[in-house]
Parts: sequence; C-alpha cells; structure tokens
Amino acid sequence: LLAVACSSDNYDRVTGANISDLLAAAGGSEPAAQLMRSGSGANTGIWVNGSGKATGNPDLGIIILSVEALADTASEARGVAAVAIDQTIAVLKSNKIEDRDMQTSQFSISPRYTTQEVTRCSGVSREIEPVASPSIGMPAPGSPDVVEMIGVQEKEGNECRVEFERVLIGYQVTNTLTIKVRDLNNIGNVIDEASEAAGDLVRVSRVSFTIEDTKPLQNEAREEAIADLLTKAATMAGLAGVELGQLVYLTESGDGVPQSFAKIESAAAFGFADSSTSILAGELDVSVNVQAVFGIAN
Repeated sequence: LLAVACSSDNYDRVTGANISDLLAAAGGSEPAAQLMRSGSGANTGIWVNGSGKATGNPDLGIIILSVEALADTASEARGVAAVAIDQTIAVLKSNKIEDRDMQTSQFSISPRYTTQEVTRCSGVSREIEPVASPSIGMPAPGSPDVVEMIGVQEKEGNECRVEFERVLIGYQVTNTLTIKVRDLNNIGNVIDEASEAAGDLVRVSRVSFTIEDTKPLQNEAREEAIADLLTKAATMAGLAGVELGQLVYLTESGDGVPQSFAKIESAAAFGFADSSTSILAGELDVSVNVQAVFGIAN
C-alpha cells in the first residue's frame, strides 16, 4: 500500500477504489475494503459510543494498617515497632485472617528532625559617637564663642544574627500491612482489636471495598453497552436518512476493578471506648464503554 502511494508513476492514479482492491488482494478485511470504496477518508461511516453499568455488593475489604515507633536510636525504634506489629498479626490471625491475606506493603527506618532557632554573634562592628575636641586656635579676649571640632571614637562590638538549624530528635520506624478481610461483617471488629493490640503506635490510613471477581458484572454491563450502541447507531442513521451498513470496527474500554473507600467512624475517638467501629460496605458499580464504526449502505 505504501509502495503504491509513494510511487511517482502511480501517484495520480491512486484512488479509494485502487486501495480497496489492494486490500482485498492482500487478504485484508472485506468490510474495510468496502468502507474505502466510498471514496471518503478514514472518517467514513457512522461512529457511535455505548455504555453499560452493573451494580453488585462488595465481597472483599482492604485495610491499610501501620505501626509507627519513634525512639532515640534506630535499633530501639525497630524493636518497639517489631513488638507492636507481631501483636497486631496475632490478633489478625485470631480473627481468621489467613497468611495469604496479609502483606507487608511498606517498611522504613528514617531519622526524625526538628527545627530550632539559634542566635549567633561574630565579627566586629564600629559605632560613631560625637566627642568634644580641644579648640583650634585661641579666641579673641572677651569673645563668647568657643570653636570646637567633632571627633570620632571607634567602639568594638558583636554582630548577631538568628539562624534556624535541624536537630536530630530520634529515629522513626514504620511497618505497614495491607490486610484483606473476606468477612465484611467482622471488619469493624478487626480494626478495633488490631488498634488495641498496637496501642498508640497504630495508624489506619485507609479502608476500601472491592469485588474480587467482576467478570459476571462485566458481562452484564457489556450487554447493556452493546444494546445502547446499536440503538444509538440505528437512531442516527434514521435521523440522517441513510441505511445503517455493516459493523466494521468495535472496541471496548472499562473502569477496571471497582473500589470504594470507607470513612472510619469510631465512637472510641470521641471518648466512648465501649463502642465499636462502624464500617459500611455499600454497593459498587462496574462500567463498560464500547465504541463502534458502521458503514453506510448504498
């Protein structure tokens, strides 16, 4: 195809019909060849989008939980964090969280600094102050005026400035677990017991929900998207006064695995330590989008 298009001998004779014949001879798709015979460019035909959505209940909860320890030395901080994370894992296992559903997603040891204000003085500065000097020349007898000069006396001193400097205050160790909870009715209890095990070192940064196998919902959404696409294509052809031709192109895009994020509401945070954390999973949507190109029948 490129050889024909770039040949100077055949330049004036390259047409849509020529290209469609070449496509057919080379084993190309017949619908594409028919589309090229119309003589228009690549935008020939009816281009349309369709969308579909299916809703389902989450079956998997994901908790991002960390322990964070701060101590004077890196070794001490690591030891404190190790004890806390081991206690947390023990609690998770007692709640039937399997080893395959617990993963260390981040571990770090880093220094911690603070900033303090420091005043430093250095160098010599000179101050100017007036000093009375002896008279230059004798005044005339009985004259009330005395003529004097102003002298300069140098006085040494310090030049001071305020600076800000970093000061090491210790080392921080952070150990983060990604936890999958398959019993969604127990997710609030898992958070509460893990928090109690780790104490003030615990950090729960995120709770989310997802659907582990989305294929059934994707098929349902796909059917709806195709039906939407066909309806739109037929409507567009009818309004334009043309006959809808053969489907020559079809592709799909989707939103991937659906995931929702939960807001953690714990009464313990407000001083009611006897109350448990409330976690609501809600519903999730799976979306599919399709794009198609139809020819225009003659």
